[in-house]
Amino acid sequence: PTTGTVQTRGEVFGLLELGAGMHPELTGRENIFLNGAFLGLGRARVQQLYPQIVEFAELEQFIDMPVKHFSSGMFMRLGFAIAVNIDPEILLIDEVLAVGDARFAAKCYEALADVKRRGRTIVFVSHDPIQVRRFCDRVLWLERGHVRMLGAPQEVIQAYLRHMRGASTSDRAGERDAATEEGSFDIRIRAAVLLDAERGDECYSYLPGGIATLRLELETAAYREDVVVGWAIRRSDGLLVAESSTETTIGPLQVSPQRTLVECRIGPLPLGAGAYQISVSAWPAGNRLQPYHLWRGALTFFVGKATGSQRGTTVVPAQWRASTAHPDEPLERDGRPVAQPDMVSVAGGPVWTPPPSVLTIGERDDEWLGSGWYPAENWPPRVRWTTRRAVAYVTQDVGSEVLTVTACRPLHDTSEATARLLIDGEHVATFRVSSMDFEDVAVPLDPVDQATVREVVIEVDHDLVPAAIGLEDDTRPLGLAIRSLRVE
Repeated sequence: PTTGTVQTRGEVFGLLELGAGMHPELTGRENIFLNGAFLGLGRARVQQLYPQIVEFAELEQFIDMPVKHFSSGMFMRLGFAIAVNIDPEILLIDEVLAVGDARFAAKCYEALADVKRRGRTIVFVSHDPIQVRRFCDRVLWLERGHVRMLGAPQEVIQAYLRHMRGASTSDRAGERDAATEEGSFDIRIRAAVLLDAERGDECYSYLPGGIATLRLELETAAYREDVVVGWAIRRSDGLLVAESSTETTIGPLQVSPQRTLVECRIGPLPLGAGAYQISVSAWPAGNRLQPYHLWRGALTFFVGKATGSQRGTTVVPAQWRASTAHPDEPLERDGRPVAQPDMVSVAGGPVWTPPPSVLTIGERDDEWLGSGWYPAENWPPRVRWTTRRAVAYVTQDVGSEVLTVTACRPLHDTSEATARLLIDGEHVATFRVSSMDFEDVAVPLDPVDQATVREVVIEVDHDLVPAAIGLEDDTRPLGLAIRSLRVE
């Protein structure tokens, strides 16, 4: 600090800029031992850590080269590898993770998550709100050396983003860049905001699968008919991602000589991580090239990284299916496919947004169901059959300590179904279902101190095949019929 003091408890290692703490004339190997000496580690200890540092950095063939010949990415790899493997109590990181290929960056993020799980302190300096939200438990917003806000990531980031685009669009209407707007201005878009579709508050930071509400305020001095309002989303590199307008949905609008409010629900957003801009416009029906008001880049919003291992510009829900024919069973009979066991790949977790505490079959359930589920063709939509093993995901909130499964087995013959319930891979209960009516099976859960996603696995001891007992032609192996899972 220029003035004042900083108190620390434990060793500090800083990744403040590329090459900081490294001597350019020394090799990568020598710089590893030099950095260890800075932290007060003996040579024997560094020698013990050396193999895993080099392996993490993926610089085996360059490690004996003077680091002055390293590229910026190689600098970052070596510095980061030293930091996470020497494992100091306090790790300072200043924007350096922007360097390197996507695969190594993902490796760094995983390593940082592991550092955090071990209870180390990370001071993470960044202008990227997505990464800040991903890693930080508390966020300090600094502006010109002064503290603007300190608190929970969601609150501080949203305040920061609102500040970056102005306290409100209407407040800064006079400060707009004229180059971003054009038109006759017979109708003017006076304000534009993005809202969280569920909470209703202003929001410019989402996860894949999130839903946003775009709210526009129009102003005109005269009554006008056949007005079209639309938006276009572009990625930060200018790529057009999507667009929509009232012309192709609800039709042209009538605008009265006063302020008119127009809203559009956008999502679930199938977007990959990154920054996006929304341009908005109002134009006469059939004459888009002569708009009343075109406002380019009116809003900027950010999308964080999807759960699981998905990569790419978009996040598309996908379920893989495979069938295996019995060696003696033909794939076709009389020119028609023979029904085969239908298996869905094991999901790595919820694909979109975090699952709810109450998972009702038929209400966006595909987002939170893993493997082992069948639709029930002859039933109302809020029922699904399980196979012998079915996976689902629910969120357990603080104070909720009971998982309830609503199930039945209406097609059973003379036997009841015995099922096992596993939570996060641990067997917690065995229950029996024999009724044709839905019944609740309640299982206690260990309490949690924060909202936690739970993997729920239902295993049935034996399935039933309707065709085998002469009920229907259905050859699927069915377990239980499930209506809902809920944590209360």
